[in-house]
Amino acid sequence: MLRRRLISFGPEPAPEAVAFDSTTSTVIIEDLDDVAKHARIFEALRSAALSRKQSLTFLDKAIANMPEGEK
Repeated sequence: MLRRRLISFGPEPAPEAVAFDSTTSTVIIEDLDDVAKHARIFEALRSAALSRKQSLTFLDKAIANMPEGEK
């Protein structure tokens, strides 16, 4: 599994680095243009995501519609 994290070191929550974790290593990107690109992608995903309550409702409905043998 690949995990991406935006990292801030100062008091402002402005990302200064991106870390990619894999099963065997971590890659850190500090180039400001690349970090900004990843921040935009992260924000687009975050804004498209369901809220916590909507996510729980979605999952409850999905589980309720699953065949009994697959639950």
